[in-house]
This record gives sequence, C-alpha cells and structure tokens, in this order.
Amino acid sequence: MVLEKLPDKIVELDQIRINRSLDKICTCKKRKFVMDTTNRRVICSSCGVQIDPHEAMLELAFNGERLKDQVNRLLEQQKQLANYKPWLVAVRRIEKKYRGKKMLPNCPRCDEPFYLEELVFWTGKEFAEKRIRTWKGENQE
Repeated sequence: MVLEKLPDKIVELDQIRINRSLDKICTCKKRKFVMDTTNRRVICSSCGVQIDPHEAMLELAFNGERLKDQVNRLLEQQKQLANYKPWLVAVRRIEKKYRGKKMLPNCPRCDEPFYLEELVFWTGKEFAEKRIRTWKGENQE
C-alpha cells in the first residue's frame, strides 16, 4: 500500500537546519575562557562567542603542557643565573682557549708566552693594582 498524501497529524519541523559548512566562529589566537555555571556554557572572554566545552578542555590541556614547559625553562634559567659568577668569565675564556693546548697566554708585561701551570703564586688585589698603576706610569696615591 503506497500513501499518496501524508496524514494530517504529522508536524513539519522547519525551525532546525544543519549547516556543516560553517567555520568556527571564534578565531581568537590566545583564548581565555569564562565558565557560565548557571547555563553550563563556556565563553571566549575576548570575543564573547560560545565555545564547545570539549574543545575548551582540549585547548586547556594542550596549553597546560605548554605552560609546564615554560615553567621548566624558567627554572632552568634560574639555575643558570644562580650558577653565574661574573668574576669567572675571564677564567672561563682563558680555559676555553687553553683547553685545546694550541695557544698559550702571553704575559701582559713582557709579552712572553707561559703555561698556566706556572701560575702558582698569588698576590693581593690591592698590591697588584698599585703595581699595575706604577708599571703604566700613573701617579701613585
């Protein structure tokens, strides 16, 4: 049996249409979310558009990993800064050049090369500065 006409009791639903070709409405790069607990919605704080809760949770999870990586990089920088000793910069530079044993430092007074192993005697800084001023011909104070 084939019906030629629909029965009168069937209601047409023309209030809903599905359009699958639309792009995402919110295109903000760094979104921050506002949770509407009354209506159970997630809204982009920048543009005010409603966001799919699953998408928001997924983005927060990925951003959480990114934030954790940033914190780890900052902690590493903090360790490097704590270990940084500016008074050792010259010593490190000398060590780097000396490590390959291809170059030797020269004495600043006589310009003769020497091995670092020859540096066995140390002098107080005040005495050395006074001696350097004298050597350069500056007036003694």
